[in-house]
Amino acid sequence: MIWDKFIDLSEYAQIMMEGFLGRPTTVDRQNEYHTDIRYESSHVVSLGNISIIDMRESKKMWMMHMACYSNISFPMPVYGFDGVCGKSKVTGCFHDFSPTVDNVSSATCTSKFKEQTSRFVPKRNRELPQWAKEIFSENMVIAGATDDPYEIDALVHMGKENLFTWLNTVHQAPPCAESAEVLKYTEALSKYCTNQLANTNSKNVMIALGLEEDYVNQFKKRQFPY
Repeated sequence: MIWDKFIDLSEYAQIMMEGFLGRPTTVDRQNEYHTDIRYESSHVVSLGNISIIDMRESKKMWMMHMACYSNISFPMPVYGFDGVCGKSKVTGCFHDFSPTVDNVSSATCTSKFKEQTSRFVPKRNRELPQWAKEIFSENMVIAGATDDPYEIDALVHMGKENLFTWLNTVHQAPPCAESAEVLKYTEALSKYCTNQLANTNSKNVMIALGLEEDYVNQFKKRQFPY
């Protein structure tokens, strides 16, 4: 089943995050469908938002959002991976190292991300809304509805490989002592979160899956806190 491959990615992500950062600081289960897992370390403010909505039984849908933010002293691109899938098809998948500041660590991540994604050509693309164009990179992976096993395997592979690259790079990154770069990074995080909160489609999907609107709005503020 298609969702099994993305569930495997979510389990891999939890293993990697525990390996680099230790056990989760919080595992929030507000209801039977939604689980939000968060990690923190000296290099990471909020690494996690491994947000999983599991409605395979009731709605035949499984949805995941992952985001990784580095501490303001260790500026990095934002790792993001979203996947919405059913039993036999991926409805949509979005993956990016969203740019923040130009430094050695960012260049390392961006170069490896570009190498991974440049070989991927989806059979069906999706047009990005304006809020997304404001924050995502030119190398962003966007896949529309697909049941192609090779394409789906490639998406999951990139999600895994790039997560390891991000974690390994931020783990080794030297702290930034320049206040101008820290300020620029803080502003970039604020821009990223502000635009993500303008994503009404993500909220609407969660509500359509049966989650309460007030709950979704509060969760989104925790998910994009800057």
